[in-house]
This record gives sequence, C-alpha cells and structure tokens, in this order.
Amino acid sequence: MAEQAIQKLWFFDKLLVQLFPIGLKHKTNFFRLLSVALQAGLGIRDALYSIRKSETHQWLIIVIDDIIAQLSKWMSLPDAMRNHPYIFATEEVALLESSQVIGNMPEILQDIAQELENMEYIKQKVTKAVIYPLILIFFTIIAVVILLIYVVPTIVSLFPSEAELPALTRFMLWASSFLQYTRWIWPLVVLWIITLYKVLYESLLSFKIFVDDLVLHIPVVKNVVKVFYMYRFTKLLWQFYTAWLSSIVSLWLMKEVFSNFFYQKKALEIKSDLQSGFSFAESMEWSPLFDSIVVQIIALGEKTGNIGSVLLSVSEYYRRSLDTKLAILMTFIEPILLACIAIIIGIVIGSIFLPMADLVSIIQ
Repeated sequence: MAEQAIQKLWFFDKLLVQLFPIGLKHKTNFFRLLSVALQAGLGIRDALYSIRKSETHQWLIIVIDDIIAQLSKWMSLPDAMRNHPYIFATEEVALLESSQVIGNMPEILQDIAQELENMEYIKQKVTKAVIYPLILIFFTIIAVVILLIYVVPTIVSLFPSEAELPALTRFMLWASSFLQYTRWIWPLVVLWIITLYKVLYESLLSFKIFVDDLVLHIPVVKNVVKVFYMYRFTKLLWQFYTAWLSSIVSLWLMKEVFSNFFYQKKALEIKSDLQSGFSFAESMEWSPLFDSIVVQIIALGEKTGNIGSVLLSVSEYYRRSLDTKLAILMTFIEPILLACIAIIIGIVIGSIFLPMADLVSIIQ
C-alpha cells in the first residue's frame, strides 16, 4: 500500500502540490526536528522514523516513507530528497550535499529551517499587505453589482422614457442590462484570465520579461522587490559560503532560486565574470539591481577575508528593512484604492440621483 501511494505521489506530484501543498510551516518543522534529532545522536533513518510518528501532513508522511526506503537502499539523504523536487528546493539539497562532506549537517539543517521560518514571516507580511486591498475590492464589486442590477433599473422604471434620462444614467442602465445577461459568465472569465496569465508567464519568455520589468519600475513596489532580492541574495550567499560551496556553484543555485528574469540573468553574468577573473564587487558594480551599500560591503569582505559574517549582517539589515518597505507600500496603496472606490461608487450613486433630482424639479 505504501509503495502504491508513493508511486501515485510521483506520478501526480505537481497536481498534488497544488491541491494539497506542503507549506513552509511543515517544511520548517521537518528540517528543525531533523536537526535536533541528529544533534541528539540519532542516525538519519532513526531521526526520520521519529519525525514520521509526529507528522500530521499525509503527503509529507508518504515522502518521508519514500526517503526512508531510499536510505535503506544505501542512497544518501540529499539524493533521496532530490527525487522530490516539488518539495525540496535545489539549494536545500546542495547545502545538505556540502554538509555531508564537511560534517556539519545538523547546523546546515538548522540554517535551512531558520531561513524557511524567515520566508514564512515575509509571506505572512506580504499576505497581510495584500489581503486588505483585495477585501475592499471584493466588497466594492459586490456593492456596484447590486446597485447596477437591482437599484438602477428600479429608479429608471419611474420615468416614462429612457431618452429623457441623463447620459450617465443611460450608460449605467446599459451596464446594468449587460451585467444581468452576463453575470454567470464573469467568474469563468476571471478564472480564464488568471489561468492564461500563469500559462503565459511560465511558458512565454517575452511575456515573463515584460512582467518582471514592469514590477521593477512600478513606484514603491520596485523598492519592496529590490529589498527582498537584496535579502535573498545576501542570505543565500552567506549560507553557501558557510557550507563551503564555490562561488560558481552558489551563483548557479541563485539563478534557480530567483524568480525574476533580470536577477536570474544577473546571477549568470556574475558567475561568468567570476570565471573570467573578476571579483564579486566588480561584477555587481553599476548594476541598478543592487544597492551600492551591498557592493561596498561585499568588496570590503573580499579584501578582509570575512565576507561570510559581513553577508549575514547585511541580510539581517535587509530583512528588517523589508518590514518598513511593506508598511510604506501599504500606506501608499490604501489612499489610492479608497479614492478609486469612492469615484466608482460616486459615479453609480450619481447616475441614480441625477434622474431623481430631475423628477423633483418636475414635480415642483
């Protein structure tokens, strides 16, 4: 039964991750518990057995069973994890491979868990910044739909001829009729747009470049994106240096981690420059994707030989700065969103009260 479940997971891996995602919280607990178990003196298989007993996520239990089965066939832990790329990231596997050589796997596992915890915190902050505008937009759409479908036609029915109505009211009446005939189609249209966007972004390079470039030029948003990538770049580079991975391998892994096309491209350019004999700082200099302070600090770290500790300090600075940037983004979005909502509601209400004002004047 277990083998059939594992085969099913391998076959439907991408679908299962979308329907039953193994969240950062479960991954964090997995790496943290594995680190604690190894520090306590347990072997890897015994540690995994111990984690399995307390795990509650069904698909993660199946994955742990598969890893244990592969370890029983003399496969290493990184190789067993590599067979589940939809759960374990490339950089996580590479860090564990390096830790096997150095002998500091518990420490590396603890670092991975800490970084996943930081990413969960950032994800919660971003979700908090996004959810409020989405709720406002959702209720605004509901209010506008109710006004157009039920209120506007009722008010218009008081008038003998639509030709006597103001132009704004006639337009809203047309919008009301359009919504009444197509209201069941709009959810499908929204779903189709979202699906089309995801497909184009993942499969069409020119569309991905356009979107990624647009994100890097939107006021306020670009600052959040830049600070986030500064944090990821410095923290990942510190982790790779700690694991004694070469700079070339580290940059290749970063290219796999970064989702923005321009940061992916820059990681490859830095990798090429390092192979040509340039330093990190020389390759990053004058690039608008990196802050000058990062370039200066990395240059100082390369000269003094303590680039690892310097990168850790800079990553902590950018993690704190990210909170500030997200708060600024929320402060910037909220008044603009409220103003747009007020204008939309005002137009709809105006289309209702204009004919009513004409009716009052006629009665007088």
